[in-house]
Amino acid sequence: MSKGLEKRGWVLGAVLLAVLVGVLLWMLGRKDEAPGEARDTPAAPDTASADGTRGGTSKPTQAPVASLPPGDMLRPVTCELDSLVEEYRKGKGSPAYRRYVVEQLRGLLEKLPPEQLWAKVEAEQDPEVLEALSSLWVMRFNLTGDKGVLDRVLDKTGRETDPTRKAVLVRSLRASDEPSVEVLAKHGSKQDAYHAWVKDPAPEVREAVVGNLTAEAARNFGRYQGVAEQAVALAAEAGDAKTAAGLLGATSIEAARTPAVNSVRQMLKESEHPEVRAAAAKALGTVAVDESEQTLRMLSERYAAEQRPEVRGAILESIARLGLTKAVPVLQKLKGVDRGMDGEIDTWLTLLASQPQTWNLLLQDKQAMEHRSQGG
Repeated sequence: MSKGLEKRGWVLGAVLLAVLVGVLLWMLGRKDEAPGEARDTPAAPDTASADGTRGGTSKPTQAPVASLPPGDMLRPVTCELDSLVEEYRKGKGSPAYRRYVVEQLRGLLEKLPPEQLWAKVEAEQDPEVLEALSSLWVMRFNLTGDKGVLDRVLDKTGRETDPTRKAVLVRSLRASDEPSVEVLAKHGSKQDAYHAWVKDPAPEVREAVVGNLTAEAARNFGRYQGVAEQAVALAAEAGDAKTAAGLLGATSIEAARTPAVNSVRQMLKESEHPEVRAAAAKALGTVAVDESEQTLRMLSERYAAEQRPEVRGAILESIARLGLTKAVPVLQKLKGVDRGMDGEIDTWLTLLASQPQTWNLLLQDKQAMEHRSQGG
C-alpha cells in the first residue's frame, strides 16, 4: 500500500470516530433533557400479556415531586382583623395591651369591609371581646353618619338573650361621637330604645343605661340639654329605685328646660323611695339661675315635710349649693325643725361663713372637715 493510500485511510478513520463520538454525546444529551424518563432503570421483563402479545407491563415512571421544607409551604394569609381579635382575646390580663390592640383595630376601620366586621360582631360570644368589636362597629357611624350602623346594633341588642352581652351592646353606643341618647331620640323608629332598656329585667342592662348617660353627659360637664332631659324622663319611667336615682345623678339639669325641672320636683315630693327622693333633691341643686329662687323655696318647704334623714341631708346640700352665701338665712330658719339634723345645718353654716367662690371649693372643704372629724 502506498503512503498516500495509508494516509487517506487514517483520515477516514478519524472522521468516522469523530462522528461516532458526536452521535453518542447527542444521545446522552437527549436523555438528560427528557423530564419524564428515569435513568438507570432496568428494562421491564419481556412477558406475555393476557391477549398473547408481548411487552413490558410495568407502569411508566412519574416525574419526581420536589419536596419543600415546612416553612416554605404555601399557607393562607391570615386576616389582620382575625389576628388582632385573637390578640385582644389573649390580652385579658393586661388592660394596657388591650388598649394598644384597640388602637390597632381602629387603624383598620376605614379600609375594613363593613360586612367582614359585622360578621365578627354577630359571631362573638365572649362579652369582653364583643364590647371591643361592637364599639368599633359604632365608630363607623362617626365616619359615615349612616344610622343603619346603629340600627344593626339595636337589632342585635333586641335579639340578645344573654344579659351580660346585651349590656355590652348597650354600652358600645358610648363610642358614638354624638350622645347616643340624642341620636336615637331623633331617629324616629329607634327613639324608644332607651325607654325599653331602662325597664329591662336584667340589672346589668339598666346599669349600662345609667352608665351611658353619665359618660355622655360628662363630655360637656353635664350640661347637654338633650341628655339631661332624657335622664329625667327615663328616671320617671324606671321601675327600679336604684336605676332612677342613678339617672337623676347622671347629669346636671342646669341645661334642662322647665318641664324636666318640674318632673324632678315632683319626684322629690311623690316618690315612695327615699333613694329616689334624695337623688331628686341633689339634682335640684344643679338647676339654672332662673330656676334657683323657686327651687330654694320648694326645698325649704319640703325639708319640713320630709321624714327621712338621708333625704333631709340631700335637701340641705342643695340649698347650700344653690345659694352659697345667700343660703345662710334659709338654713338658719330650718334649725329646730329636726334636732337630729341641726348639727348638719351648723356644718354648712360654718363652711359658708368662709364665703367660698365656687361649689367645688365648698364641697372640698366639707369633705376635709368630715375626714378630720373621723380622725383621718
